[in-house]
Amino acid sequence: MIKVYIPNNFIPERTYAIRTLLTHYCGIPVDIVVGHNSSQYELKWEDKSIVIADHFFGKIPEGQSYIHESHIPKTIVEASSIGFQNIPILFGKEQLEITRDHIVCHVDIFAGVFFMLTRWEESLGKRKDLHDRFPAAEALVVKNEGYILRPIVDEYSFLLRTWLLAIGYSLPEISSTFKTVLSCDVDIPFYWRSKPLWKNLGGRLLKHWNILNTLKDYKSFRAVKTSADKDPYDTYDYLMDLAEKGESKMQFNFIGGGKTKYEGYYKIDEPHIKALIDHIISRGHHIGVHPSYDSYKDELLIRQEKEAVASSAGISVVRSRQHYLRFAVPETWQKLSASGIIEDSTLGYAAEPGFRCGTCKPFPVFDIHQREQLPLTERPLLIMDVSFRMYKKLSIKESIKLAEQIKEQVKKHNGELVVLWHNSSLSEVDGWTDWNAVLEKVVH
Repeated sequence: MIKVYIPNNFIPERTYAIRTLLTHYCGIPVDIVVGHNSSQYELKWEDKSIVIADHFFGKIPEGQSYIHESHIPKTIVEASSIGFQNIPILFGKEQLEITRDHIVCHVDIFAGVFFMLTRWEESLGKRKDLHDRFPAAEALVVKNEGYILRPIVDEYSFLLRTWLLAIGYSLPEISSTFKTVLSCDVDIPFYWRSKPLWKNLGGRLLKHWNILNTLKDYKSFRAVKTSADKDPYDTYDYLMDLAEKGESKMQFNFIGGGKTKYEGYYKIDEPHIKALIDHIISRGHHIGVHPSYDSYKDELLIRQEKEAVASSAGISVVRSRQHYLRFAVPETWQKLSASGIIEDSTLGYAAEPGFRCGTCKPFPVFDIHQREQLPLTERPLLIMDVSFRMYKKLSIKESIKLAEQIKEQVKKHNGELVVLWHNSSLSEVDGWTDWNAVLEKVVH
């Protein structure tokens, strides 16, 4: 048990940062004591201590909110001094004092953890992208080149454990080990059933303007219709086989409603969809809900769609990922939690693979408006198929290189490599030929 003395302001925020970093990440029980005369964080046990300077909450004038653009760091600097292990500095300054029983650190790692995990910078109402999402390009870790590929919170956790060991604290063994967590958002379950035949053939003809290819498409349709061949988007067994080779399970997230142009490719209670869900469950894999495009600020929609998927699956559904990764901080977390979701995996940038939340580990969610921790876990998304090909315009070779770079960071911190690969991105339709090579390289 470590006693942690903290200043007497922003107590819920400080408590969340301390418990998340020390208890959730490092496995250390803490007793937090609010000190009226304290102006820093002080971790104490026996006759030893670690002091962390307060370079954020203590600088906010009384009665003002920290949620303001002026409080976002302008730059991220990598520490070069001995003892800092090259950590990124978001708040504070590069100064460290170490003696046998005491350490004083002037980098405010608690403010850094709070900044990265709560995503409060995304709540400021800056410009949004086409889908009303916070643009990746506006994020501090993207503006400062290279830091989207650094799990900053995990680096802080590792550094803190190193310091604790150095001055004699007996740390518990870390039980987590590296693993790949595979998922598939089922946006369009089957190619030839997603639209009327004339629409599919017409759309294909407009793309390639080749009557011979259109005849080939029609033959493909007939082969699927007569069960002589599988639908191009029916890649579910391939995905489950891939997961099982890595001794893991896939999570398939199904849309349970929605009325925009971004849904409508299936209804969750259609017999062939229920049969697909039954097949997935029979192989021991997981079903989640993929709340529709307009649901990210609508508790009722999320709840209705969650219940619709659960009804079709015949099981309880408590995991989710938002359609198009639409997310509002902290409103979407609020709505998900109120709807009975206990685990979300939306938080990755569509335009930038990597560590949006600064971590490769699931973490408890904090509501910056209600100033409380929610009964909800975020499992951050690190890699998505369309990020490579559609957003960053990378080749297969370039995508493999970037995916491997992310994977190495996750391995280093014994984290979870959370991957989203759509079933439709494994067919030869629409330019996805050979892209399975990226997924297979990531998994194995």
